[in-house]
Amino acid sequence: MAIGTIEFKCIRINMKKVFAFASDESQIDSVIEFDLSIGDEFFSDLTAEVRQPIGTDIQSAALQVENVVGADGPWNNEELREVCAQYYRDVIGSCGMGCIIKQGQRNLLERVAIRLYRREVIDLPAELPGSR
Repeated sequence: MAIGTIEFKCIRINMKKVFAFASDESQIDSVIEFDLSIGDEFFSDLTAEVRQPIGTDIQSAALQVENVVGADGPWNNEELREVCAQYYRDVIGSCGMGCIIKQGQRNLLERVAIRLYRREVIDLPAELPGSR
């Protein structure tokens, strides 16, 4: 199985225009920005979109995480979504923004960007396209 390295860079919270989600005032829509390297390949400026219902606990809320935007690749989307969700929970929870989301104060979250660098390793499919 191939291994990829994700370098998380930033979460942009409460985006006004998020690619996959229809506007919904009862949700917090965020974008996680990251780079991904797989062997000699490097994919920069990728994003994953995250949606969290307002008024829910950051650690237990059901998060909706969309697939990667910015490049088509051989990554394991399910694991990538899980790693992105955990990054979101860790960052939002550790900086105190989780309390605001839990209280449902959406107006306080307009256009916030939280920069926290983190590197994670992700498993990829055993056979990558073009690897034959």
